[in-house]
Amino acid sequence: MARAAAARRPAPRYEDEPRVVRRRTVPSRARGTQSAPRARTVRLFFVFVVCLAVLGVGRVALSFAVVQKSLQTDVVRTEQRRIEAVNADLAAQVTRLGSAARIRNIAQSQLGLVLAERPIYLRAEAGATRAAGGSGR
Repeated sequence: MARAAAARRPAPRYEDEPRVVRRRTVPSRARGTQSAPRARTVRLFFVFVVCLAVLGVGRVALSFAVVQKSLQTDVVRTEQRRIEAVNADLAAQVTRLGSAARIRNIAQSQLGLVLAERPIYLRAEAGATRAAGGSGR
């Protein structure tokens, strides 16, 4: 009995069960030869037309985007030219207002200043500021 328990039996195999073999149905040459290639051709034509339409739409969209960017670029160029003209006018005005002859003319006529004929330069010594009560620094 111990030997019988120790000896294991292999699992049963199901090879004895009948196999179901299905045969592939091959369409007859009279029926399938013309419909399958025609359907494939129609399908490929449809895919081609869809791809062509997508490419056409993409082309139109890109052309539209290029036109928009060109218009925006023209607006920026016009604004740039206007600003350059304003800057040139302002530079000319600074040059005109900063001329020495104009400044001398305003100083004499409006402020009553005159040209010094003999300027006298005074030198302050370092100790003079301390004696006057300055901080000396």
